Amino acid sequence: MARESAFFLTIMFVGYLAFTADRTVLSAVLKPISTALGASSYYFFGIAGTAWLASAQFIGVLAFVLLSGHLSDRYGQRRVILVGVAVFTAFTWLIGFSNSLAEAFVFRLVSGFGEGLFWPAAMSAVANYFGRSKGLALGIFYAGFDVGGASGNAIGSATFALTSDWRTAFLFAPLVGIPVLAGVFVSKRTFGAAASKTGSLSLGKEALGLVKARKFSVILAFAFLATWASVWQVAYLPYYYATSLGASIPTAGLIGAGVLVSGMVGKLLVGRASDFIRRDRLLLLLSIAVVVIYGVFFSTSSFAVGVVTALAMGFFSSAIFPVMQALASDSAGGRTGGALGMTTTFQSLAAVVGTLLPGSLLSLGVGRALAVDAMIPAFLMMVAALFLGEPRRISFDES
Repeated sequence: MARESAFFLTIMFVGYLAFTADRTVLSAVLKPISTALGASSYYFFGIAGTAWLASAQFIGVLAFVLLSGHLSDRYGQRRVILVGVAVFTAFTWLIGFSNSLAEAFVFRLVSGFGEGLFWPAAMSAVANYFGRSKGLALGIFYAGFDVGGASGNAIGSATFALTSDWRTAFLFAPLVGIPVLAGVFVSKRTFGAAASKTGSLSLGKEALGLVKARKFSVILAFAFLATWASVWQVAYLPYYYATSLGASIPTAGLIGAGVLVSGMVGKLLVGRASDFIRRDRLLLLLSIAVVVIYGVFFSTSSFAVGVVTALAMGFFSSAIFPVMQALASDSAGGRTGGALGMTTTFQSLAAVVGTLLPGSLLSLGVGRALAVDAMIPAFLMMVAALFLGEPRRISFDES
């Protein structure tokens, strides 16, 4: 049983790793791909093509993250995860063959459809399967985001340094999805066990009941603000270092990778701590830390201080997410899937806002645009954290 649990969590971890490796490989080469495809000189609705390209995957996720619940109920989480991994793997690979901004945007958008199918189904399966130990399990699962992000940044920066061609990165990054497909395919019994435990992924009336629950609506607001406040780190941090601070593409990519590794450590340590310490209080402390660190990061003129602060930024902002999802699961009255489906929907919406908004603020300069985009939601997140509670059950009639 222990071996089966470890294998299941490993496959979900590597699945999330593949998810984010495919996502962040674009971030590492965003500057050269924007130049090659003319994205930086293209504007649509006043937003630069670079921002549209960076946000395409997030828009795709938003389009399918709710539908993932319905499809999981009808066809099973395992099948939905298989389709999701296959789609985001194949279409990330196709980005390397893009000859125009439109082609790259469409391939990126469709890869986001696959991520939208995978994310809530996989997270719900992990939370259901591990029950009371979900804080640590979700911390390990979410660590896949950081390892994958670091891998994507490293692949992008290394291949560009070796070949001076942004396309090469998209030939290597999607390969991570292949062992995930094999692992999910052979894990039929484990997915059945996860589905038989607490919760499902059904939405509809269940989702409406969650939204009406006053305390759960605060969690949804917090999820939106926390994601908005941090998504720029994934989408734009290497771009920020390369454009505003003059770092080389490999250096900028490695800094981005280091921030994600720091975030992985935060998720594991704080996610485990949340199994023993009140999660609402942890989230308040983490929110305060993020606001303070952001203030230092965007105000310092020292490159070294900026790098150290960026690592701290990754640790504290990333640690928020497994704690938040565990709190959402605890607060759902046993309806884990519906709760996590709603939080991932609000996160996906925030990811779109948090990547498109800087594109409309580029007249301020890249650094200032990102500072505005990060500081405002971070402060609001801290305010929302003051109103979080830690109920073990919520009445769905509460208003």
